[in-house]
Amino acid sequence: MIHRSISNILVLVLMLVIAGCGFHLRGTATLPDSLKTMYVQGINMQRGFGLELKHTLKSNDINVLSAYQKEAAVLTILSNKFERRVLSVGSDAKVSEYQLHGTVTIKLTDGEHNVLIASDTLEAQRDYQFDKNQVLASDQEQALLRKELEQQLVQSILRRLSVLK
Repeated sequence: MIHRSISNILVLVLMLVIAGCGFHLRGTATLPDSLKTMYVQGINMQRGFGLELKHTLKSNDINVLSAYQKEAAVLTILSNKFERRVLSVGSDAKVSEYQLHGTVTIKLTDGEHNVLIASDTLEAQRDYQFDKNQVLASDQEQALLRKELEQQLVQSILRRLSVLK
């Protein structure tokens, strides 16, 4: 009984500390009204990075158009690159660690064709250990890390859009 009370008090104190430090879950981004309807070009919106971007924009109350409309803002993906780099080599001259590196370059115009972002390059990277004895597991880890890179780059785009006025 006393142990349970101590646990409850500890949980309450922990919740107060977390709330007091200003921590809060990431919510939706606040974007200007001129960006509430957007056409995205330069990327396949049906899979991978494009699909992640589409879902994130929609979850932030942005109407993502499947075809260009005159009054819509246009987000152009000028480049989208993912590459795997050798980060370290073991004593046996075999790769022991890789780095996944993703870059995306964007351009943004509003519905009146005013350039809001001329060209902005965003980057993200992840490192992972490579075990030659577990190639399948390493491939799965690489796929998971690539997905996380895509999510991080999409969040970077959203943060970049949210600072526009």
